[in-house]
Amino acid sequence: MPDLSKISLKPKKDVPVVSGHPWIFSNGIAKCEASNIGEIVEVFSEGGEYIGTGYFNPQGSISVRILSRNRDEIFDCKFFEKRFRELDDAKRNLIPDNTNAYRLCYADADMLPGLIVDKYGDVFVFQIHTAGMDKFREEIISALKNAFKPSAIVERSDIEIRKQEGLKVLEPVVHFGKINEEIIFEENGIKFYSDVVGGQKTGFFLDQRDARKKLLELCKDKKVLNLFCYTGAFSLYAAKGDAKKVVSVDISKTATELVKKNFELNGLEAVEIVAADVFDFLSTEKVKPGDFDIIVCDPPAFAKSGGNVQKALKAYMDLNRKCLALLKKDGILFSSSCSGRVSIDDFRNTLKIAAGSAKKDVRVLSTIGQAPDHTDKLSFPEGRYLKTLILQVL
Repeated sequence: MPDLSKISLKPKKDVPVVSGHPWIFSNGIAKCEASNIGEIVEVFSEGGEYIGTGYFNPQGSISVRILSRNRDEIFDCKFFEKRFRELDDAKRNLIPDNTNAYRLCYADADMLPGLIVDKYGDVFVFQIHTAGMDKFREEIISALKNAFKPSAIVERSDIEIRKQEGLKVLEPVVHFGKINEEIIFEENGIKFYSDVVGGQKTGFFLDQRDARKKLLELCKDKKVLNLFCYTGAFSLYAAKGDAKKVVSVDISKTATELVKKNFELNGLEAVEIVAADVFDFLSTEKVKPGDFDIIVCDPPAFAKSGGNVQKALKAYMDLNRKCLALLKKDGILFSSSCSGRVSIDDFRNTLKIAAGSAKKDVRVLSTIGQAPDHTDKLSFPEGRYLKTLILQVL
C-alpha cells in the first residue's frame, strides 16, 4: 500500500475511537496531511499510536470515518468480500426461522461507513451515502457476487442525504441480473412482495420485524388499525394473529395495491384498505372512539435534520393524541419514531404530552428498537434510531 496521509488527534480525542466509535470529528484533529474528499488516511493519537484507517472528507463536522483498525488492510474487493462474509455469519444467527430477508450491512455501525446492504432471498440491494464509500462501488458489487452468488444486485442510491457529501442523487439501477417485477421474500413464515427498484428505502422496512411479531401476539380477536401501512406488513401480521378486523391506511395508492397483493400471496382475504392522508383520515367522522382495539402508528421520519426536531415532536404529539383519543380502556397503541434525531427520552415525553392532551392515562407495555440485524453498538449511539413504544390505555 502506498504511503497514506496522516491525521493526528488532539489530547484524549482518541478515547471514543479506541472504544469503537467510527467517527473523527474536525474539532478533534491537531494535524492533517489530507486534502481530498474520499482520500484514505491513517489516524494517530496525540502520542503517535496508530488508531485506524478510514476515508477523509474536509467538508462538515465528520472528517474521517473509520474503515479498519488493521494498518495492513487493503481496501479492495477481497476486503469487502471478507467483511460481507463475516457480517453474514453474525447476522444469520440473529434472524428468526422462516426468514430470508435481513440487513447484511448497517453502515458505520457495521464498520462499513456510508454503506447499506439489505438481503431479500438471493437479491441484494445496496445504498451508498458518502463520498468516501462512493469510490468503492465496483468493489462492493464484485464482493457481493463472489460472496453470495446472487440472482440480482440493485443499487438504491436515490437518497437526498448524498447531496450533503456533494454527490448526485442517482436513479435506481440493476447492476447485475434482472428484476422484472416485485420479488418475494419471507419473514417469520409470512410472504411479502418487495419493490426493490421503485419502493421506499430498499423496498421494505426490515427494521420493524420485532414489533410486528409483538403485534401478532397481541391481536387475537382484536380490531386493528394500521396507519402509514405502506405495503401492509403490520396488517399481515395482524391477520395472521387472528385479528377480528384489520384496516390499512396509506396515502400511496401504489403501496395500498401491494397490500392487497401481499394478502393474496398468503392466501388471505384482502382487508379494508384506504388510500388517504393519515391526518385527514383521523380527522373524519368515519373513525370513532372504540372502533379499534389496537392502532399501529408508524409514520415516516418527521425529523431528517437537527433543525426539524421541534417541528417533528409537534407532529408526533398531534398524531399520537388523535390515536389515543380513539382508544378506550385496555386499547393499545403501537407508536413508532424512526427519526434518529429524536431521542427515546424526547419521544417518551412527547407521548406523555399526547396522552395528557387526549385525557388518557397509559402504561408502557414494551419498548422495542430496531431489529438486531440493524446493529446497535454501545459505542455508537448515533446508529440507534428506531423507537416503538407499546402503550395501553388504563
